[in-house]
Amino acid sequence: MRAAVAIGRRGVPRVADLLRWLAATMPRALRPPSRAARARLLVLGLVVAALGALYLLWFRDSSFVQVQRVTVSGLTGTDASRQRAALIAAATRMTTLHVDEGALRRALGAGATIEALRVSADFPHGLHIEVVEKAPVAVLVYGRERVAAGVGGILLPAVRPIPRWLPVIDVGALPVHGRLGQGRASRLVAAAAAAPAPLRPRIERLRELPVKGLVAYIRSGPEVILGPPVELGFKWTAAAAILADPTSRGASYIDVRLPDRPVAGGLVIAPPPGAQTAIPAQPAATTAAPGAAGSTTAPAGPGAAGSTPSTASGTPAGQSTGPPPPQTVSPSGTTQATPAPSGGAPPQTGP
Repeated sequence: MRAAVAIGRRGVPRVADLLRWLAATMPRALRPPSRAARARLLVLGLVVAALGALYLLWFRDSSFVQVQRVTVSGLTGTDASRQRAALIAAATRMTTLHVDEGALRRALGAGATIEALRVSADFPHGLHIEVVEKAPVAVLVYGRERVAAGVGGILLPAVRPIPRWLPVIDVGALPVHGRLGQGRASRLVAAAAAAPAPLRPRIERLRELPVKGLVAYIRSGPEVILGPPVELGFKWTAAAAILADPTSRGASYIDVRLPDRPVAGGLVIAPPPGAQTAIPAQPAATTAAPGAAGSTTAPAGPGAAGSTPSTASGTPAGQSTGPPPPQTVSPSGTTQATPAPSGGAPPQTGP
């Protein structure tokens, strides 16, 4: 056991041994190179610098890598042909090793509704330009004038024809500049942009009301009350969940002003099949019986034909107050009612 420990200690270098080794090797490492080594390093550095200067100052802009084939994709709208020609003309003045995206954007013009340009070079003479346009999220309507608007309130006049499914926003006047200000129309465009893409075609119109705030009207569906223009993404998520719930079908409005507690209202709950609706009893008119002062008779309500009317004197309905008076046949053949004597049985009449 002691032998194994001793062997292990000899195998692990001690700190003192490491320090002695570094002290012995550092002077040799820090010694300046020889004259021949310095000459080789100098020549190598000059060659690298010359190649870099040759590349930057001549080769990357030379005709050896001049752009000759340009393909453009992603352009739509009425101005697409002009923009494509401008991009091709600007790209042919470049090389595949020196592509200036800023020059390509400037060639499109200041009013171009472009989100981004994705450029890929095909060495040595090919170039592909993919244009990512700003997608419209709503349409501003002023009288008969219509213009599409994108995210951030940017106007997209080149979008023609305007998609019919875009939400409509009525404005008092179309802006002169290419972007909306910080007013009502800008808030409504932000609400349209925050809506989920699958739900946006179902939005017919957007308005801002004094009490409800931002309101979206769904085609053949309820109105969505968004309230103030904050947390619009969370509000639309809550509204989409309620719209997808079959139990909320038939609601007239969805209130998501508090996105963590959405409310669907205006539901018409149909009675279950076979349920009968109770008809309330109509109050009966009281009539005074002739010859009976202070007593009134109430006729029975509908559906109680043949029942005995109740009296206001406290006698229950259907119970007689006494035996009916007997009838006698007079010699003349007429029937007369004989009044019953008080306190006794009716008299017996014989032939």
